[in-house]
Amino acid sequence: MTIEQVRARLSEVSSLQAKLDAEKLALNARMISLMHDPVAPTFVIPERELVAHGGLTSREAREVVSRGLVTEVAPEMGAVLAAGDTTAAHVDSLGRGLKIAGAERDAFMAHLPELVEASTTMSASQFDQLVKETAKSVVADDGLSTFERQKRETFFKMRTEADGCLSVSGKFDPISASILKTKIGRVVEAMFHSGDRDVPVGVMPWIEPNDHRQAQALIALVNGASESVSDVPARAEIVVHVDLETLKSGLHAGGTCRTAFGADLPVETVRRLACEAEILPVVLDGRSVPIDVGRSKRLATVHQRRALEAIHATCAIPDCEVIFDHCNVHHIDYWENGGSTDLNNMVPLCSRHHHAAHEGGWKLQLDPATRELTIT
Repeated sequence: MTIEQVRARLSEVSSLQAKLDAEKLALNARMISLMHDPVAPTFVIPERELVAHGGLTSREAREVVSRGLVTEVAPEMGAVLAAGDTTAAHVDSLGRGLKIAGAERDAFMAHLPELVEASTTMSASQFDQLVKETAKSVVADDGLSTFERQKRETFFKMRTEADGCLSVSGKFDPISASILKTKIGRVVEAMFHSGDRDVPVGVMPWIEPNDHRQAQALIALVNGASESVSDVPARAEIVVHVDLETLKSGLHAGGTCRTAFGADLPVETVRRLACEAEILPVVLDGRSVPIDVGRSKRLATVHQRRALEAIHATCAIPDCEVIFDHCNVHHIDYWENGGSTDLNNMVPLCSRHHHAAHEGGWKLQLDPATRELTIT
């Protein structure tokens, strides 16, 4: 196959997959109708049937049921999925938009025709961004109701497993999550840059080393350890990205109001934080912070990482959705080849694309004026 034939076949496979996903939704809807048959109701649990007879995992079965709820209120989306013109990921994005809209669901659904049309031409990540912006535009309280719901949904659960290990799970609102991730992240960074002398990383093959470090960091913090990364304050830190117009006048098209980890925040919450916080503006072309350090340091400074995260919310490779927090800062002109530790020579890359840039033969070039990345 030529690359053109591969691309054509991928499009065909995507369309076939969409039709299969739509068929699962139709079967799920049929099971629900059998449960509520007024003459001869059938006792059936759709999730169990999808696992037992559909070959799905429990998580995949729950996703089918959730998508069914979305297409029930937006049958037009189900129709384009059945035609093979969109994907299940697009349906999931619409579901997230409905959650963001909350009580303003009707106002959000007024945009359904153009959203359905966009789902047939946009990539999943592009459509997800469009849906979020559309949902946020109809929320009258600038996201305060969503934030209040997130705070009420915050929990932390512990369960002892059969092998004696403790299993933990939880969910945190954006502010709590930012504090937790920052505190743990500093300890993990200290472990990494010290060469893990204090806590060696010896993990099973299926465990990510940084996940192991995070577990050790949590225990260290519980035991009263303090972060030891240089030039980082010891207190908890919440990094918020907000443009001046949004801070002054509220959300607008193209505006930004989110934590460094990508979670949206209400404007009023950010205004409150601004009243209490030490403000450290990221000035990309000014001298407020030492953004460019040349070859005086091998690793990006804290200020440089803040600046890069302000520019790149995710991995710099187009359409890659790995968030900045899970990326490595990559020198385009390698440090060992004389490359400098300056913004014009650095981009965030996820682990997969970082390997591609080093071992995979990828050559990256960055336009310093536009920060447009070219890959050959």
